[in-house]
Amino acid sequence: LTLPVAFTLLEGGIVGVIAAKIYQVSPFVLAVITAAPMFGNLSSYFWSRLSNARTKVRFANAVQIATIACVLAIAMAPVNEAGAALLVLGMILSRLLITGIITVRSVVWSLNYDRTVRARTTGRLQILTSLVTVVISSLVGPLLDQNPESFRWVYVSGAVFGALGVYFFSRVNVIGEARHRVLERRNRQEVAPEEKVGFLEILRRDRHYARYQLYQFTAGAANMIIEAPLVYLITRELNAGYTQSIAMTMVIPFAVSMVTLPIWASYLDRVHVAEFRARQSVLWVISQALLWIGALLGSLWWIGVSRFVLGIARGGGALAWQLGHNDFADQKALSAYMGIHVTLTGVRGAIMPFLGMVLYIGFLETDGIGAHLFALAAALSVISWIGFRGLHRDMRAQRSGGKDA
Repeated sequence: LTLPVAFTLLEGGIVGVIAAKIYQVSPFVLAVITAAPMFGNLSSYFWSRLSNARTKVRFANAVQIATIACVLAIAMAPVNEAGAALLVLGMILSRLLITGIITVRSVVWSLNYDRTVRARTTGRLQILTSLVTVVISSLVGPLLDQNPESFRWVYVSGAVFGALGVYFFSRVNVIGEARHRVLERRNRQEVAPEEKVGFLEILRRDRHYARYQLYQFTAGAANMIIEAPLVYLITRELNAGYTQSIAMTMVIPFAVSMVTLPIWASYLDRVHVAEFRARQSVLWVISQALLWIGALLGSLWWIGVSRFVLGIARGGGALAWQLGHNDFADQKALSAYMGIHVTLTGVRGAIMPFLGMVLYIGFLETDGIGAHLFALAAALSVISWIGFRGLHRDMRAQRSGGKDA
């Protein structure tokens, strides 16, 4: 309830609106801000290695403190070019740090919660996070509509709540951590160099996980390619206020995902993540198709409907994103599998927001495709959905063949 207050203020949907309306940053800078949460994931494999065989809660606390320092840096950024640079730098650094927290936290959840209840238990924690995100996002918009400079006090207050969250998280116990640290240490030190399994080797050996990552990459690309253009569309082209802008980018998706998350969690506990994605991914297609309609019509109402459907999809997507690798990895390889997953998220995050903005507004003398970018995203989501369905079908056939044998 406390740490997410600080982390919510580092979401691209809030920082992007502040940057666009207060700092009047360029479309390219907007792309950087919306990309930061995603290309920060490029550091996941680094965090996985750095936290290997270390006490996970203590390690996470150190990274959390550094993240709160970034919140304070944004609060002090003056409204000029130097301040905009500090805003962007703080955003990028904070997302690199949050990636470390996410990577370590996934190990804590995997150790503390059994597979049969992991999604539901994690879902309850996610509901708390989503609740805080919705409340804080809902409050920030009206405050900024009254006085844009009040964002400084908002960020200082967020840092105070975040500091409380660091203290509370320091009291978390991790079941079986001593044994897990031994496994990690042995995996790092005692395995012969030629037997160590690296990033590409895991994907080569585990073909199902490789396919899962391919289709996840495609789905993620479809979602990431539209976020920067969406902020630009809402704040600049449709000239929505702070409250409307943050409602579209943050409040509606997070509020709906919070409500639907328990349903998704119960379902994920019963099925393999490949089957889960084969069902859930169709919602990405619907949300992006509706967004295309909203952009063509210049209608905030249709955009709001699309974000509502996105919220339904995001409730399940957040769980599958954080827990899906557990259905492929054995315990000693959890960090490595999560590292691959998050790093690939970072790869697409480092490319897609910029590509999306270039396609939307054009580059140099070339005109952009405008609203049709959202149709392109829907087409990518269709490809991903078909891929997940095929993976689920092949894995089910393989299991059936094994039983028959």
